[in-house]
Amino acid sequence: MTDLLAVAFYTRALTSPLFAPLALLLFAVLCRFQTFGNPFIHIDEEFYLFVGGRMLHGDLPYVQLWDRKPLGLFLLYAFFHLFGAYRIWAYQIFALFSVWGTSLLLVRMARSFAPPGGALMSGLLYIACLNLSGGEGGQSPVFYNLLVTAAMAHTLFGALWPEERPDRLRSVGIVGMALFGLAIQIKYTAVFEGIFLGCFLLWCDFKARKPVGVIATDALLWVATALAPTFLAAGFYVLIGHGHEWFFANIQSIFLRQPRPGNLLVLFLLPLVAKQLPLVISGTFAFATFPSETRRSIQVRFIFLWAAVSLFGVLIFGDWFDHYALPTYAPLAVIAAPLWRWQAGRITLSLCLLTGFIFGEKLVSSHIRKRGNADTLKALTHYLSDPPGCIFIYRGPPTLYDFVSWCALTTHPFPSHFYMNSEKYGTGMDPLAELHRIMSKTPLYVVSNDTLSEDENMEVRHYLDGILTTQYHLIYRYMRPADRHVDKERSAITIYKRNSETGPQ
Repeated sequence: MTDLLAVAFYTRALTSPLFAPLALLLFAVLCRFQTFGNPFIHIDEEFYLFVGGRMLHGDLPYVQLWDRKPLGLFLLYAFFHLFGAYRIWAYQIFALFSVWGTSLLLVRMARSFAPPGGALMSGLLYIACLNLSGGEGGQSPVFYNLLVTAAMAHTLFGALWPEERPDRLRSVGIVGMALFGLAIQIKYTAVFEGIFLGCFLLWCDFKARKPVGVIATDALLWVATALAPTFLAAGFYVLIGHGHEWFFANIQSIFLRQPRPGNLLVLFLLPLVAKQLPLVISGTFAFATFPSETRRSIQVRFIFLWAAVSLFGVLIFGDWFDHYALPTYAPLAVIAAPLWRWQAGRITLSLCLLTGFIFGEKLVSSHIRKRGNADTLKALTHYLSDPPGCIFIYRGPPTLYDFVSWCALTTHPFPSHFYMNSEKYGTGMDPLAELHRIMSKTPLYVVSNDTLSEDENMEVRHYLDGILTTQYHLIYRYMRPADRHVDKERSAITIYKRNSETGPQ
């Protein structure tokens, strides 16, 4: 009798329209609460927020502040900066709701070919897995995954499921491509999944035996819709006379980056693959055990091909930073959901979720210990503001630029563009010559790091160390725990202050 009541409660809970949304929201808060209010989650999002704030003061990406990320990403963070003193909380809360919204869409998509429990598990897995790859904050895929998943869900439910609707392909494709156009303006890597969606829709057109003219019209409409936001951004820069700057930063510069050392690629690639592998194996097994009719269905092919393309989009870039895996977790979580049909599958998915949650939380805690928190920011800004003066960050958290007085010493304030050897020819500036120019302006403070990166530009580093030894003195060192994967010893954020005319103070 007790077992029957438990089953009845479980079934009723899963079918309740409020259960899944509330469970997913609470789980998302549980997974991410450690990071709320922390300004040092990741160097990337620190920089996005700084640039967004400078845009509110009239500075333009690619002109006054160089980077190769799309304009839309900086506009998004400019919006977060409108929250003033609460801007850190603002972007993290919006990131939370983006994760939650994505998980809701994944649950609905998984429900088209998986049991209710498996569908819910797909949303939970997505939330937990983000923490495994640096997605606990506001990395760009945290936001654009919502747009990509919305485009895929709209296609699935608008034209493919529960039955094919060839008559709706054009309108569904326009909405899907519009969502992808916005996603591409958050990060260009979304283009691979966008190309997949466009090709899949064209294949559906061919399958429905539509006239060639109709297919060509659809193709033009979809391509134009997807590219419209990027063309608007490019057109704006052309109109104000900075079209070359936009083209170099957004198109040309990515091909000028040098490959990182092979040992670093192995160190980053293997952990990245290991985190994705359980979901890849689960999805592969689920597909193999489908009845042949189900495997041939257009709905199942669509979702599994999406997963394959997302993996391809990660592997093709070659750098394999940890957060490059973030776009794959959405489709991989969906294709794993059908395992819930068997008891062994339910155990497997539950173990994946538990393992992902525990290791994800441990990684987040490790990141906080290594990078610091709000108290760290308070200490650093105290030493950088007594007295106020211009600062240059060679290797350190760019959020410091956002919390002390900004001096436009360089148009390339992102630290890795100076210290990473792989960026030596990829940013449009000579790092050594630019560093000469910056130091000739005698900034009052220089932020650096005690240890060397394995991808360090040693020519630049030796020059800076010489300047710091002769013209500056150390005033603060924030010691950080060693990263056993990269750093061979404990590293520190160091703050140097320029000597006075009478010597070090």
